[in-house]
Amino acid sequence: MKIIAVAGGSGCGKTLFTSLLVERLSKTAVLPLDSYYYDRPDHISSENYDYDGSQAFDFELYQQHLAKLTVGESVLKPNFVYETGKRSTKFAEIVPDEYLIIEGLHVLLHTKIRNFLSFSFYLESPLDVAVSRRCLRDINDYELSAEYSLNQYLKFVRPVFFDQIQPTKKFADLIVENRYETRLDFFIDNYLEDNEL
Repeated sequence: MKIIAVAGGSGCGKTLFTSLLVERLSKTAVLPLDSYYYDRPDHISSENYDYDGSQAFDFELYQQHLAKLTVGESVLKPNFVYETGKRSTKFAEIVPDEYLIIEGLHVLLHTKIRNFLSFSFYLESPLDVAVSRRCLRDINDYELSAEYSLNQYLKFVRPVFFDQIQPTKKFADLIVENRYETRLDFFIDNYLEDNEL
């Protein structure tokens, strides 16, 4: 099994990049870090909770599942529900395949995870583009207000990006600049034509 990481800040295009890779690589499973949030504590409101900081994620379980997949064992991936701030009682079975893509803000943060990797991408976007994408996603996908999204960005997302996420860029095998006009589908097609993952 080849394990590919897709990392980068919020709004940089990780989810799109991953879906494009899945379309082009046969026999691919995906293990998104976003499924491995801890439950948000009841005494902290969503407005005051940092969903971007590494402390919000259950890396112990994530690493356990990653290790199992690498030896051919299936895992039951949790399902985090943003509306409730909790994991649901439903799980999704992830079956190991020829490729495994791990995707998320902090997938390059820990050495134990990096040691599993065959290749890693870090997506980088201008901050104004990333903020705009993130805000539009929050409005369209989660029915949140632009005010809420921008407040979260200023309070949590921006500081975490500079403190925890951007420094992991040095661990990536390839940095992909995803500007507003970038066609990630063309980039991936050209890359896979010239390189083997």
